[in-house]
Amino acid sequence: MSASGADPGWTSAMRARLLLVQADAQVELGEIDDAERLLDEAAELAATTAPTASPHVRASRAVLLARTGRTAQAWRELDAAIATNGRPGAALVRMLHWRALLHLGDGRPEEAQADCAQAHRLAEELGLIAGVALAVHQRGLVHFVTGDLPRALADMNRAEEIDPVVRVGYRALDRARVLAAAGLVLEATDAAVRAEQAFAAERARVDLAEALLVLADLDLLRGDPASAVRRSQQAVRSYAAARHPRGELSARVSELRAESRQIDLPGPGRTEPAAPGDPSGSDRRRRARRVAAHADRLASELLAAGLTEDHRTVRLLQADALLHDDRLDAAAAAIEAAGVLEGGRLRGTNQTATIATELQARVVRARLDFARGRVAAGLAEIRRGLDDLARYQARFGSQDLQSAAAMHGRELTGLGLRAALETGSPAVVLQWLERSRGAGTRLPAVRPSADPLLGRELGQLRTAMYLAHLATVRGVPDPVLDRRVDDLRRRVRARSWSLAGPGTVDRPLSLAAVRRRLARTDPRISIVAPFRGRGRFHALVITADSARYLPTTAGFPLDRLLARIVGDLDVLADRRVPERLRDVARASLRAALASVAGEIVEPILPFVDDGPVIVAATGAAAVVPWALLPGLTGRPVSVVSSVTGALAALDRRADDHRHGVLAVAGPDLPHGRAEVAAVAAAHPGAVVLTDDRATGAEVLRAIPAGGLLHIAAHGHHEPASPLFSGVLLHDGLLYGYDVAPNPTLPAQVVLSSCDVGRADDRPGGEPLGLVAALLRSGVSTVVAGTARISDQAAAATMAAYHRRLAAGDRPAAALAQAVAHVADTIDDPAPFTCFGAGL
Repeated sequence: MSASGADPGWTSAMRARLLLVQADAQVELGEIDDAERLLDEAAELAATTAPTASPHVRASRAVLLARTGRTAQAWRELDAAIATNGRPGAALVRMLHWRALLHLGDGRPEEAQADCAQAHRLAEELGLIAGVALAVHQRGLVHFVTGDLPRALADMNRAEEIDPVVRVGYRALDRARVLAAAGLVLEATDAAVRAEQAFAAERARVDLAEALLVLADLDLLRGDPASAVRRSQQAVRSYAAARHPRGELSARVSELRAESRQIDLPGPGRTEPAAPGDPSGSDRRRRARRVAAHADRLASELLAAGLTEDHRTVRLLQADALLHDDRLDAAAAAIEAAGVLEGGRLRGTNQTATIATELQARVVRARLDFARGRVAAGLAEIRRGLDDLARYQARFGSQDLQSAAAMHGRELTGLGLRAALETGSPAVVLQWLERSRGAGTRLPAVRPSADPLLGRELGQLRTAMYLAHLATVRGVPDPVLDRRVDDLRRRVRARSWSLAGPGTVDRPLSLAAVRRRLARTDPRISIVAPFRGRGRFHALVITADSARYLPTTAGFPLDRLLARIVGDLDVLADRRVPERLRDVARASLRAALASVAGEIVEPILPFVDDGPVIVAATGAAAVVPWALLPGLTGRPVSVVSSVTGALAALDRRADDHRHGVLAVAGPDLPHGRAEVAAVAAAHPGAVVLTDDRATGAEVLRAIPAGGLLHIAAHGHHEPASPLFSGVLLHDGLLYGYDVAPNPTLPAQVVLSSCDVGRADDRPGGEPLGLVAALLRSGVSTVVAGTARISDQAAAATMAAYHRRLAAGDRPAAALAQAVAHVADTIDDPAPFTCFGAGL
């Protein structure tokens, strides 16, 4: 004891600990010189009067070294710290967390997983809730690095439940990375912005730079390379201030990636990129040469620093720039320098290539093949790339993520479209079309197991949305309820993202196989596949006897005409509108329908047979009211997202109603009760739910397995989150999210509702909406309205439809006859469409 009564060793140890706290804070602030001075002072104390502080000093120095990119030295310090640490405690948990991150950075996920598991066990034994949460979160990070995004999100969600406040910025940034990899750009941006704000408030320069790089990547996914350049340059400055050379290199890669996206930007006075050979493309060449030279210099630095994956990315960017400058041999050399994969890993390394990098490699190799005249080889690269993307999508058990992930293949899909159209071959166009719609074409139904917590949260969301709506209608919106709705929606979506998919991908049918199948099933069936690309609509027409690719008129404004059609239908659905205005709407509707038919239907009519028509379409073309178009009225039409999916359903028996019928009437629908009574009359033994029995829980309980579910209710389409589209029941909306995990699933769903047949394409071309959700959950046939329908027309059409079904008609034929019957008897249009297996 000293004269003052204090133990000198204890005093020195406490002083060393305080110095370490200060040093750690200085590292976060990027004040590396000050941090090193403090660590040296703490090390001196540890070497003299406070030996127990030595492992802690080495751990803090390891963190400083890691944060400044000196990983080899960081490893030595951290291993020594863990080996000499005296007793298990919070300090050891922290050391294990850091070593797991170093393992991940060096491509050793198994070792990282082992450290996470040890940290988790130790934190639980010590009752360190924050340590448990970080261990679970880091386990999710390991899953992310190894490509298992559903498990990554599941662990990150679990960590949030354990402790929502520890290391908020750090965890939000990791979550942003996972969501970006899944293609959920808006959600990833929200998480990255939260991380950026947290790091800015903490003045954590390195973390802030990492958040900026994630935001720059998201800028590129949104198509804003100028913003990505600015953020990347800001990250370069932040890393430089923090003396982090490896971080600077990563930020320069991000900057180069953004600059490469600007090569094809139109020059002054132009609205389209310059075509190859166009004299005005000189700006494009100059930009390409600048990017190629920058990439060559940067690639050498990256290789020297051991950043293998970044080196691969930069060499691919270099090759792409060289191709823009028509330097084919140099581009081939850059592709070769980028390296190849062996078993999903870069040759000679432990690093796994990301889906974005691999698809970019396919794009560059295909472009080189096309430039050298090797069309077949280029098309093969595109096919393999789209197969890679489909396998990636198949890992997800969430339709949301399957659709969102398609955005990673936008460039590959666009290149494939151009190449397919240039061949003019129906067989090649079909292969591109089927592969470009991976989720709707090639992935099996998504049927996650029932999750009681998800069911409870959906029920709570249903109630909260209904109460919030009532409050708004009364003119006294409730902000607390609105926040509750937003929170529940986020939780429902996040929970669905954590589900793993089956991992299987179907092979698309060849043109010869499609024609053989039509000849064997019904030679009168014709397939029409309209699609948009290169400024115009195109159509592929396939029958048992022939196949044709037909380009339509350039600049056909389908979206504008469709908006006009929907507006006119909305007017005609409202009986309160004066007759004079209804006459104007009828004339406008006839003209718009005639315009659409003139562009889409008339060109194909000479090449289709006189029987049923399968329309394989997504986006705007899928929600065209085909049954109302001149040339197709009265003809059975079934709309599907792919040719392969349509043919898979041709052998289905059309007797869903014989397996049970459930008819449901939602609230505030004048003809609802009469409509479901007519359905029950057509199908003896049908179960009817009306009034307060027509609730979400009751409907899900009463669904007849393999039977028919008919719902007459007001519909709601949610463009921002299509799986929250639904139909209004007594206790609120029944959502797309409700259906897939339900223990029983109907074979056919009839939605006598407005708007719920609409869908929204995600970036990348995958449709998502209530109808798509039902079909991709395993429902075979959905009949739904694509615009508002008057109650009288809906009730009459549905009564006629079910009579025809009971008489033995297939769904598409029954609907065509019902719509034609109503057109002859009621002066209101009925824009119902049969989706899925209708023939």
